[in-house]
Order: sequence, then structure tokens, then C-alpha cells
Amino acid sequence: MQSRWSRLVLAVFMIFAWTGVSGAAQTVLEEILAKGELVVSTDANYAPQSYLNDKGELEGFDVEVAKEVGRRLGVKVRFVTPDWDLITAGKWGKRWDLSVGSMTPTKERKQVLLFTMPYYSSPAQFAVHKDNTAIKTLEDLEGKTIGVAGETTNERYLQRNLEIEDVQVVFPTWEPGEIRTYPTDANAIEDLALGDGVRLDAVFTSRQTLAEAIRAGCGSGCPIKMLGDPPYYEPLCFALDKSRPNQETFLAKLNEIIRSMYDDGTLVNLSMKYFHTDLIPKL
Repeated sequence: MQSRWSRLVLAVFMIFAWTGVSGAAQTVLEEILAKGELVVSTDANYAPQSYLNDKGELEGFDVEVAKEVGRRLGVKVRFVTPDWDLITAGKWGKRWDLSVGSMTPTKERKQVLLFTMPYYSSPAQFAVHKDNTAIKTLEDLEGKTIGVAGETTNERYLQRNLEIEDVQVVFPTWEPGEIRTYPTDANAIEDLALGDGVRLDAVFTSRQTLAEAIRAGCGSGCPIKMLGDPPYYEPLCFALDKSRPNQETFLAKLNEIIRSMYDDGTLVNLSMKYFHTDLIPKL
């Protein structure tokens, strides 16, 4: 009788032990596949990467890339649009699974985030009001007020503390008079469009963002023009929350999907569609 009871107790213990180990060992990829949904954070005001169309739906390069990732995973994609500083701060608490938002893998961000291989690259670009005749070179930005989105690589560049893995960043020899930060690049561009020196003397963002603003007509015809050559190019990656455990297989799967999108031309086609140029780095 005692032996039989001992075997029963042992069997129950083994069931609970197996269940506990099984639950603890579930990976992020398994969670997403079981749920059938991938929650992606992105920006709702960052055309042409991501923006709200006339129907109030998210559209853009990053949005289509994220949807394609979901398709290749076999799950639906749900988008959320938290503030950029919340995304880059990490510790997401499972509010979203992945950031597809044109993020550069800086040394600072790598302390709290994991990054995939790059899925495209971005040239940084200055612009001034089209009526400006005094600022002809980047050196002429000495002492000027420059608008930039806060908590971005562009702000870090102006502050001379930008570090990007495998990218040699050469900082400017000149000093801005004021670095004025904005919630988004679009807000900075809107202020520059108000007039030459009215609020800003220049903006610093990505070339494709400026090209889209000029094409779409920010404000009244978007009276801005690009200035000089891009001071640097930056690799852009998906980001994951480093504080969330068991992400290894998810990260590996994302890299596999990105590589397949390179190989079959999907990323190049989307780059041409939204940027009108090939911004996809060669592997």
C-alpha cells in the first residue's frame, strides 16, 4: 500500500514538474505563434516609413515590412504607437513584441534592446528654408538653431556622442547655436516651413523623410531644400526588449525572415515604392 501511494505521489510530482518546466521554457516565438498575433510598435507620424493615410490606417515602408514579417510567421500583426522614448527605453512589459521603426543599433540602446541584422540603411540629411541664401555649406550652420527629433541618432550626432557599431561617425567641426528637439521629425520640418529663421534655421533628419515631406507638401508647398551631403549613413534594424527572457529563437527567426526578404527582392521593391531609391544594404 505504501509503495503504491509512493508511486502515485511520485507520478503527480512528475506531472507538476514537467508542466512547470514546460511553461518556463516557452520561448517568445512560441508565445507569438500560439497567440497568432505579433504586436509591433511603430511611429504614426514618420512618413514615408510609417504614417496614417486618409482612412486613418497605418501605411508606409516600416508598416509593410512588419506586415510581411507577420505573413511569413503565419500570424496577424497588430500595431501600437507609443512615444519613441518609451520604445528606446526598453522594459516594454510585453505591451508589444517588436519594434519595426527604423531604429539604429547604438551602443546606448544595446544596453536595453536586442537588434536584428539591418533591413535597410538611411542617409542623415540637413535642410534649410528655400528662401535662405546665407547658409550654403554645413559649416554655415555654425551658431544656428537646428531642429531635430528628440532621442534620435541625429540628436546624438549634434551632441557629439553618437556611437554606431561598425560605422565611423565623423562629427562636425562647427557648433550649432541651439539644438531644438521635437517629438517627431515632422514637427521640426513643419516649424522650418513656417519661414526662414522664424523658429528654425535648419532641420536634421533622414534624407528620405525630407524627400517625402517635399514631395507631399508640408505646410504650404513645403518650402525647404536639402543642404550638403549626408554626414553619415546608419544601419536600421528591428528591436526587441532585452529584459524579456527566451528571445533567442525569435531573434534568429527574424534574421531568417529579413534575409529571405533580401534574397527574394521584397525589401528592394518596398524601398523603391516608398523611397524611390534602393536603400537596402548588400549582404
